Amino acid sequence: MEKPSPIRRCLVIVCYGAAALLAAGAWHDYRNPSNGLLDERFEATRLTRLTTLITQAPETLITANTRIEVQLSQRQLVLYQNDQVVMKAPVAVGQADWQTPVGHFSIQDMRKNPVWRHPITKEAVGPGSENPLGSRWIGFAVEGVYHIGIHGTNQANLIGEAVSHGCVRMLEQDIQALYHQVKVGTPVVVKP
Repeated sequence: MEKPSPIRRCLVIVCYGAAALLAAGAWHDYRNPSNGLLDERFEATRLTRLTTLITQAPETLITANTRIEVQLSQRQLVLYQNDQVVMKAPVAVGQADWQTPVGHFSIQDMRKNPVWRHPITKEAVGPGSENPLGSRWIGFAVEGVYHIGIHGTNQANLIGEAVSHGCVRMLEQDIQALYHQVKVGTPVVVKP
């Protein structure tokens, strides 16, 4: 009896592995009636389950190849992808006694239309033109009870100044552009 070639054996293993993944996904849907797929458990579109697994990999590559650098002395944020500058934007930084922390961080939290809570009075301000966070929040550090992040502003005339409570403020169009190019886990480097 003749043995199949190594390439053919590998293809057979890959096919069996893919079939096992598809069967496991169908079985999970069959066993979980709360998802509404009980009657459609073996439909041909079940391949979307495998597609979901495959599309998760590029997100980790995005965070691995993307980084934000904030240069406090220059009041500038630079976004890099694959060591190429993708975006440069002017920023406002922390004032005396509320300096923006220097160091290596990563994005921990991202929010659209965030609620701002005053660090001293604890008064909450919802989304809108009165909110000093603007329309986007990208949190990268926590110091005690204070959360520090990159966000928009309702005072565009203060960009370039040291006026915040430790956060990095950006113009609205800049924070919105940045928000779509980063993910939770993206490194943030803050330099003096």
